[in-house]
Amino acid sequence: MAEENKKRGYPVIARNTWFTLREKFKQKVPGEVTPAYLAATLNMSPGSASANVLPSLRTFGLINDAGKPSDLAFAWRDDEKYASVCGQLIKSTYPTGLHDAFPDAANAPMNRVTAWFAHDTKTGDSAAVKYARVYLMLLEGDIGKANEKPAKEKATARAAVTPKSSSKAAKATAAQVPSANPGPAEHSHQQHPPGGSAFSPKLHIDVQIHISPESNAEQIDKIFESMAKHLKDFRT
Repeated sequence: MAEENKKRGYPVIARNTWFTLREKFKQKVPGEVTPAYLAATLNMSPGSASANVLPSLRTFGLINDAGKPSDLAFAWRDDEKYASVCGQLIKSTYPTGLHDAFPDAANAPMNRVTAWFAHDTKTGDSAAVKYARVYLMLLEGDIGKANEKPAKEKATARAAVTPKSSSKAAKATAAQVPSANPGPAEHSHQQHPPGGSAFSPKLHIDVQIHISPESNAEQIDKIFESMAKHLKDFRT
């Protein structure tokens, strides 16, 4: 394993970038991978390609310092060899301790792998997540997951979509609320016990109406009409 890589960070390359470039290599391996080539292939600026993509390709050994694709790059584009190449990239790029702790995708939770990178590189969560995504992508070694979203994004999407089944009838719940100032009519009916202060217990009801977002205007009108009918006796 490459223990010397431990102090300088790890490759960062988006899943879409990884597989888009691989498909391009399957069509034809370029004689030289330049910023201009990556910019045209990945729809990004040459500056971004030079800063964000080329370093990772060099670190993995897919291209040499001059940008010429290696034999590993030719094997990388081969579907039958893809999983094996991913295994080689892990061994040549990441410390032994990481692979010992997380040897396969089934036993590599995203949060724990991210924590490992955060501790090892002494970086923040944002960088650690990017490192972890690349490692997990290689650990999967599955070309069938080319269009799959990264682990953390999928979890977020599932958490965001949690529909609740709501009835179209509104639910009303009663709760006690602080007393409002009594009106003149209420004062006139209060009884004062002799030799003591006035005490007049009152019942106050606060009706909360929860209306389903699916309710239309007619249903809402019916709800309030029904509430007015059933609560009119409380006005006296």
